[in-house]
Amino acid sequence: MSVIKPWDPSPEVVFSYKKKSRKPKNLITVCVTNFNYASVIEECLDSIADQTHTDLEIVVVDDCSQRDDSLEVIAEWMEENKQRFYSLQCLTNPRNQGPSFSRNMAFEHAQSEYVFIIDADNTIYPTALEKIYAALLQGKFPAVYTQIEEFGDRKGIGHADIWDAARMRKNNYVDVMALIRKSAWEKVGGFSHIEEGWEDYDFWLKFIDAGLEPGYLPEILCRYRVHNSSRTATEALAAHYDLELVMEFRHPELAE
Repeated sequence: MSVIKPWDPSPEVVFSYKKKSRKPKNLITVCVTNFNYASVIEECLDSIADQTHTDLEIVVVDDCSQRDDSLEVIAEWMEENKQRFYSLQCLTNPRNQGPSFSRNMAFEHAQSEYVFIIDADNTIYPTALEKIYAALLQGKFPAVYTQIEEFGDRKGIGHADIWDAARMRKNNYVDVMALIRKSAWEKVGGFSHIEEGWEDYDFWLKFIDAGLEPGYLPEILCRYRVHNSSRTATEALAAHYDLELVMEFRHPELAE
């Protein structure tokens, strides 16, 4: 099932590389969404290259960055590091589409059933994918998330905890940095665009709607960069009340 509609704009291929060998059985696709993060995306990509899990693919979807040289930075990094990976792709949207569209596009192009989501300003610790992948398979979960470390303008530990549908209906405490089965993404219809944000919360609520229960790995493996100019700190915070109404409309059980 394709989440991308026939009328949606097709991305431009900026960089593409694939080894001639057979696709690895344990391949993980890392979906990296980028929008004008040329100054930090190499740090993100380096953290992926440093993973102890061997078989990796990266799909970067750039959301029409025009304020910096993101595409040049990404293409140069991929050329220099391509031997580390089974496959590398850098795609760019012809116009700005938002994070949900970009993530869905990455899933569409992923060659693996296992897709890890990360924004270009975040990073992961070296054993992250190895441990999350093992937890996903052993627990037969549709997705697995971990505890996060905050860095940047604020330093601290995130609020992740064991999955609890009743608690999730009250507020979101699970970051979108997670390893997700492509089949689960398809079952919930992928990510949906929501003005001012909360696409991540909506995505996890759709897991509840579909009767899917992600697993929690209680270890700090992912790093979330906090900066005051982010969409979360500006648009989503200001529109908090309106977004609560949108969530109740999209997921009626929240209003009960």
